[in-house]
Amino acid sequence: MLVRARRLAGVLTTFASLWALLVPTPEVAPAPAGTPQASVAHLSAPRGYVESEHVLAGRASAYEAVGTWGADGRWHARAVGERTPYRTRVIVNRPADPRRFNGTVYVEWLNVSSGIDIAPSFAQARDQILSSGAAWVGVSAQRAGVEAAKRIDPARYGSLEVPGDAFSYDIYSQAGKAVRARARQLLGGLRPHRVIATGESQSAFRLTTYVNAFSRTTGVFDGFLVHSRFAPAAPLGEGLMGPVSPRIREDVAVPVLQLQTESDLGGWEAVRQPDRGNVHTWEVAGAAHADVHTLESSAGTDLDPESAAARMGCARPINDFPFRYAADAAYAALERWVRTGRRPASAPPLEIVDDWLQRDADGIVRGGLRLPDVEVPLAVHSGQGNYALNGGFFCLLFGTTVPLPAERLAALHPSVDAYVEAYTAAADAALRAGFMTRSDRDAAVASARARAEAVLVP
Repeated sequence: MLVRARRLAGVLTTFASLWALLVPTPEVAPAPAGTPQASVAHLSAPRGYVESEHVLAGRASAYEAVGTWGADGRWHARAVGERTPYRTRVIVNRPADPRRFNGTVYVEWLNVSSGIDIAPSFAQARDQILSSGAAWVGVSAQRAGVEAAKRIDPARYGSLEVPGDAFSYDIYSQAGKAVRARARQLLGGLRPHRVIATGESQSAFRLTTYVNAFSRTTGVFDGFLVHSRFAPAAPLGEGLMGPVSPRIREDVAVPVLQLQTESDLGGWEAVRQPDRGNVHTWEVAGAAHADVHTLESSAGTDLDPESAAARMGCARPINDFPFRYAADAAYAALERWVRTGRRPASAPPLEIVDDWLQRDADGIVRGGLRLPDVEVPLAVHSGQGNYALNGGFFCLLFGTTVPLPAERLAALHPSVDAYVEAYTAAADAALRAGFMTRSDRDAAVASARARAEAVLVP
């Protein structure tokens, strides 16, 4: 079966590459010397990576829907008007030693929800991306990111121009095409064997629309990691969410892994679909749309739930659940699926009734992909329940972490040794299922005793 799956994966990759011939190849030039906006070099350089920035220039199309777009995601779109010139940029991080490159390139649709380009999916899964030897490319596909970069550094980015978000899908296709066709310029001569699209939050909304309306006709990407989408998909033009909440089309030609947190599940029941064909979903218990680890990646310093809440102006301590373990495992599982045809392990869905997450007596959500920090808890981690002191929106996405009361901890964990033993067993179970990587399992278990000693009464 595995040999047959590998052959099928090879056939689909060949088929996709033929379709990709229809996507224009942009011109690539090095960006001016200096530090790129949204640089991740502070995270990648210590791991033996080199960062570069490049200008992509070409002509892109806007699109309109063909027919009625329904919830099944079997969407079609067609180009409207003449192709319009654009100039945007991409950030590349690749192993400095070519011998470390594993052949995989992740192409992240940079997120613009905060008004500037950021790379939240890389921030969560960076340990797996960097330790595996993959390359990472961040794409400024949307106008807001480019305009923000121009305001921040007009000398560096003044010549860039994205005519509007209606062109973002074609720009993203062309950036993915350039990873292979312009590998000498973009990747320093590294030869990619797998090009995988990734995006989180608003970028995941766009990827949902991309998968449903474009993936079968562009053939640029070998797989998709749709990270923290809500139920609605993005529109073809401007705006955050379109009017339709779709499933991923069941006839998608390449693997699609949807990675969801508790925060992402409003209206989610309507778009849930089984793990079959090329569609797979993990819903992670205890996880928030964004968390302390997300903030640490940009702050450059360690934070705890309280200090993170103060930094963000949130009313309650911010979620400190190690969702990054599931993100690392998702990247590893999708890469293996694309490479070998072996699909990821299935996890049960989170328990939802009438759009309400079901929780146990402690407040911990039931069901879902369960990592050891919810199976053997010291705190209640939730993707919900926070709000901003000034009435803003973003704190809603950061969830909460609330320590369990001392008497409850004593009932659950009669000793530090008992906690460590139970935590280790849960981590081993997650590793066997493919929900943690080996390095994350080892790191989590190694720090379990210190975590327990900090909160458990001897």
